[in-house]
Amino acid sequence: MSAQIKIRDLELIVALHEEANISAAARRMEISEPALSKRLRVIEQRIQTQLFDRSHEGAKITEAGRVFVEHAQQCISTFHKGVHEAHETKRGVSHKLRIGASSFLSPHLIELLRSIELRIYKNLTIEIVSEYSCELLSELQRQRVDLAFVTSPPSSAAITTVCFETNFFMLVVREDHPLAGMESARLSEVADYPWLFFSRNVHPYLYDLIHRRLEKERKRANIAHRLTQAEQVPPLLNDNKLVAWLTPNGAQRILRRGLVQIPLLDSEIRLEMHLATLANNKSLLASEYVRTFMKHVHEEQRLPAQLPLPLREGTHPLIQSMRIPPSGIAA
Repeated sequence: MSAQIKIRDLELIVALHEEANISAAARRMEISEPALSKRLRVIEQRIQTQLFDRSHEGAKITEAGRVFVEHAQQCISTFHKGVHEAHETKRGVSHKLRIGASSFLSPHLIELLRSIELRIYKNLTIEIVSEYSCELLSELQRQRVDLAFVTSPPSSAAITTVCFETNFFMLVVREDHPLAGMESARLSEVADYPWLFFSRNVHPYLYDLIHRRLEKERKRANIAHRLTQAEQVPPLLNDNKLVAWLTPNGAQRILRRGLVQIPLLDSEIRLEMHLATLANNKSLLASEYVRTFMKHVHEEQRLPAQLPLPLREGTHPLIQSMRIPPSGIAA
């Protein structure tokens, strides 16, 4: 019996579930209320299950209806993807995504960005644009990139992000430094030594955050040198008092004999990698890329279905299907 159900019928059921009102669902589906009610009765008879409890107050979905709607939504999505893929294959259309990548992004993730293949978009070209995170966010708002992978972005109503990786800063010191034997260090301990620190233009938000945290500790930063890249550290790390602030990737690049790295453990100072897009971006191509990328990340890191660091306030259309609850994200 259920094989006689049409895609239009599934869309009707989903519309009624989302609107919870026959009049509103009928307007959405562009049919009359009597026609919708009649079709609903036919569907329920065919699957031999009541999907909604109807009353003058509206249409309340039953538990059986909830199960049905979940599968109906998947069927609708699969159908439309199939139609889209058929059209794309027929036309042989080429597609291009411009993706911004933070200078903090690891080579492994850069390789992953380039290697992703989308079954629906067979002729896809990926262009990587590498800039500092704050510049990438500006490029995103100007629509000069389609997506951006940025580090610890500040909150913005125009941009929606999802965090997929969190790391701590690594402190690189000489092996005869007083901190060298420690498994980790706290900000108050690091503040007692001169720093090799990143310039503010590299990441203004993180730069200011760290200085605010120092003020809470009633400390001040003693910055001996300001840096823009990790490779500047080795020749400057010329005594056993200096402490270099680096990302894990940057620290690995410059570690050599005589140098050690120590993680900085702080509840507020973290390197959070976010995938960012405009809040009003409804591109099907971007949506498919986001889903595929996050699937790879889940598989590699074996993350649970619910990310520990969820979306910012508001659910974005590109990542609704990932079922991550909207919430605020710590800086």
